Amino acid sequence: MYQVLVICTGNTCRSPMAEAILRSLLGNDLAGVVRVVSAGTGAVDGVPATPLAIQVCAAGGVPLEDHRSTVLTPALIRSSDLILGMEPHHVAYARGLAADAADRIHLITERGAAQGASPSDGVLDPLGGSADQYRDTYNRIRSHLLGWVPVIRESVERREGVRRSSES
Repeated sequence: MYQVLVICTGNTCRSPMAEAILRSLLGNDLAGVVRVVSAGTGAVDGVPATPLAIQVCAAGGVPLEDHRSTVLTPALIRSSDLILGMEPHHVAYARGLAADAADRIHLITERGAAQGASPSDGVLDPLGGSADQYRDTYNRIRSHLLGWVPVIRESVERREGVRRSSES
């Protein structure tokens, strides 16, 4: 099983949204061979996603109500094939926890496109913001994940040594 880990700070807004969005983007052919998980650099285990994150994801047809936060650990990083951090400091923190996995740890904004944002800034935290800020965050995350889906597909195909159907 190919594992994608998405990380942010508290694991209650951005990374759970990204986890749910990515699952929805994978399509039937990848859903059975790719596990998507999320964690936070400063998370407390077991905290639900914020109400606005749940609301915005639900409006996008992406369920998030069952999410519970997870603390980022070196073992979780090492067991993941691709690690996507929301901001540069998340990437640096993860690389500090598991230097041997540094080549698999990336800023989510390295792929895809979001209007009006500098890729080097990452995706900023909407915590404490309005529903509009959460919607903007959702759309930014989704636009970048669309750029990562082909990377995930290619990695899975390379690992399996076969070409998987690209139809959902």
